Amino acid sequence: MQHQGPPFSDVNFSFPSWFEPGLPTAAMGFKAWRCLCPGDRLLQARQAFFAMSEFFQLIRDDQMSLNPAAAELHRHLEIAQRSSEALLSNLNEAMLILGYQPPPTQPEPLSWASTDDNTFKRKVRGYVLCREYRDWLMRVSKDMDILRAARKRRESSGTDRSDCCRP
Repeated sequence: MQHQGPPFSDVNFSFPSWFEPGLPTAAMGFKAWRCLCPGDRLLQARQAFFAMSEFFQLIRDDQMSLNPAAAELHRHLEIAQRSSEALLSNLNEAMLILGYQPPPTQPEPLSWASTDDNTFKRKVRGYVLCREYRDWLMRVSKDMDILRAARKRRESSGTDRSDCCRP
C-alpha cells in the first residue's frame, strides 16, 4: 500500500465495507460456512480464484500506469496472479479427484469498461483485491482442514458426520 499514497499508505488504513463487483468475497456467516458440502466449498473457492486471476491482471495493468517504477510491487502482483492460477488449477483437480464434476468456467467477471476507472477507484480496487485474496487464502486453508477431517472420519468409520448442518 506504500505505493498508493495517503490514505492507503497510512498505518491504520482500513476500508472494510468496499466490495468490488465481480469479485467474490470470502466473508460469510460461520454456520453457513461450516455446513457447506465439500462440492460447494470447492466450487466457491474455484469461482473466487477464477475471478481473482482476472482481477490481478487488471490490477497489474492499473499499477503499471499508476506506479510504473514500482518493480517490486509489479513482481508481487505477478506472483500473486500466478499463485492464484495455480490454486485454481489445484481446486479443479481436487474437484475431479473427489468426484465432483466442475461446471464450465463462468464468463470473465470484468469488462473493458473497467479500464476507464479513475485513479481513486483503481487504487481501491487493488486494495480490495489484496484484502479478498488474503481472506480467500485463509478460508481455503480452513476449508482444506475440514475436507481432510471429513475424509479421515469417512475412512475410519465408513460414514460422514453431517449432523452439524441440520436445521
